[in-house]
Amino acid sequence: MEPGHRFEVTLESDTLTDEKYKLFENYQIHVHHDKPNEVSKPSFKRFLCSSPLKRTTVKRDNGSEQPMGSFHQCYRLDGRLIAMGVLDLLPHAVSGVYFIYHSEFEKWSFGKLSALREAALAVEKGYDYYYMGYYIHDCVKMRYKGDYKPQYVLDPMSNEWHPLEGKMRSLLDDHKFVSFQQESESDANLSSGTEENQQGDSMPAEDTERSDSSADSEVKFRGPDGDLWRYKSPADATKSGESLLAIRMPGVLTTQELEHQVNMDDLRVHLGAPVVYRTKVSV
Repeated sequence: MEPGHRFEVTLESDTLTDEKYKLFENYQIHVHHDKPNEVSKPSFKRFLCSSPLKRTTVKRDNGSEQPMGSFHQCYRLDGRLIAMGVLDLLPHAVSGVYFIYHSEFEKWSFGKLSALREAALAVEKGYDYYYMGYYIHDCVKMRYKGDYKPQYVLDPMSNEWHPLEGKMRSLLDDHKFVSFQQESESDANLSSGTEENQQGDSMPAEDTERSDSSADSEVKFRGPDGDLWRYKSPADATKSGESLLAIRMPGVLTTQELEHQVNMDDLRVHLGAPVVYRTKVSV
């Protein structure tokens, strides 16, 4: 007996097509609530198509083939494209970049279905991990990722993975910025300082203290280089006119790291294609 409908999921190249763009346009306007003039085919191509990652296939030790590069995982119902996942297939992981679906199918929880399909792809093709992308604890659209277990989050300061459970969830409930390693070290130092204080010694060092601000806009701790680091949200730093180099924003080099890793006397400044200015210091 022929089925009433045909549902297919295929892995395709991340090239731009009219079919994909129309789906993206519908999603951005009706689900993401962008304004129509904010959505365009060039922006879609730049955002989710033609990735610099080259598509290839590698053979594993067991003889099976494993795709690598950027792909679109397309969901079709009776031949109609109704959803699409944008994936980076890496040597050790399936990385979910973005997911879109047609507004007519919003009630079918395609986000959850895509997570299951992408996890299944990781298992079927022999990848070690499945990356669900960024996790924003106080964003409803992002928080669902924490429902899948085992789930780990990357510490922005130590680059170590920690289970998203127990103390980590409590910390994320209370603070906008969390480094689990720094919290653990801070707790250990506070405990040690309390014991010393009970014996008549000094109180805990200043660098293990946290701001009592209810907004948790700034956190102070001692970094691996021995310097006192303070984290402040980029938005607050912008309002006060501070440099991102000064607030220790994760992913941004410090001034000292820049001086050590980059030749500051010979720089190329890109001001929009094709204009590139070269700055050089002459002695």
